[in-house]
Amino acid sequence: MPELDLRFQEIRPYFDEEINEVLQRLTTKPSFYMLMAYLFPEMSGEEVAESFKKIFSSREFQKQYIYRAIKGVQDESTDGFSIEGFEFLDPHRPTLYLSNHRDIILDSAFLNTFLFEHGFETTQIAIGNNLMVSPLVTDLMKLNKSFVVHRDVPRNQLYHYSERLSAYIRTVIRGGESIWLAQKSGRTKDGDDRTHTGLMKMLNITGTADIKASFCELNILPMAVSYEYEPCDYLKVEELVHTQQGMAYEKDDKLSMIKGIREYKGRVHIAFSPIINENLDELDSIANRNDWIKALCDLIDNRIHRTFHLWPNNYVAADLMENGFRFQSGYTPAEKEKFLLYLENRLKNLKGPQELLRNQMIKMYAMPVFNREHALSKTPQ
Repeated sequence: MPELDLRFQEIRPYFDEEINEVLQRLTTKPSFYMLMAYLFPEMSGEEVAESFKKIFSSREFQKQYIYRAIKGVQDESTDGFSIEGFEFLDPHRPTLYLSNHRDIILDSAFLNTFLFEHGFETTQIAIGNNLMVSPLVTDLMKLNKSFVVHRDVPRNQLYHYSERLSAYIRTVIRGGESIWLAQKSGRTKDGDDRTHTGLMKMLNITGTADIKASFCELNILPMAVSYEYEPCDYLKVEELVHTQQGMAYEKDDKLSMIKGIREYKGRVHIAFSPIINENLDELDSIANRNDWIKALCDLIDNRIHRTFHLWPNNYVAADLMENGFRFQSGYTPAEKEKFLLYLENRLKNLKGPQELLRNQMIKMYAMPVFNREHALSKTPQ
């Protein structure tokens, strides 16, 4: 097996040398066959078990099962998938894809599906430990090159967990592998995609004294994923409004994963920006490290906001939020009517103050428009 710091045992994905043993273990679990029957109804349990005997690497598992499953999700729950910025990708350069985060599973899954189709190695995937909802899910995540990010750790252990995660990410990049990492802890629920300074400070814990060199080593590439219809929008809205109003709310990550996969998404677009290394010279005049980190976050956000693909829904929502018609060139009357009907259908079964729920849903779709507008008013980065 590859040599790797023993500190990483708890969080790393499975090595190729472990893949077959894990797959054989999965074939003893009835819950696994239920999942396979849902994802691959054309295959019998015996066929799945037999195929697993011949899989000895994560890439082969992704090729035979993960890729096919995600392509099935694209075919069944989207109206198409598009990409821009392909020219900024280098298959020979390990990259930290720093992404806005809208769906638990699919943001990284759609990226890796695209990379796989174009002959790139797939990325390792950072995923919160709160999503390891069962041994079966944990095994599948780690088979699919996911590593664990521990969330909500005790304050007195925060530095330990952060330092280990930082060291792991740098070790992977130095070893020639790419990583997908969300720009913040958890999904964006209000439509306002922002890079958390705490995340960037974590990345820098194990860097060099030269902060610019420290971040250049990571080859950060900002990535924006945009869903025409967010599959979990109503769950996000209900959670936000209940939290804001001090009302009891029981969050269900497993339900969000399932809904994210099954619910209709309309069109989906991923946009890549250039790796930020050349732009870091612009921060040389900033002496204070906290201010430097904040400026770095602003640079990344500017890239994500500029390239986030705006759909007619977004422009309709922006006009609804302003109670005006400033963005009406971005949609037709029929598209506006379609989105209003969509809002009504999504909100009708939610619990809580209907006006607050509606306003929060509108804001979720409107914020990318205002963020794009603000980003374009800034000096290009």
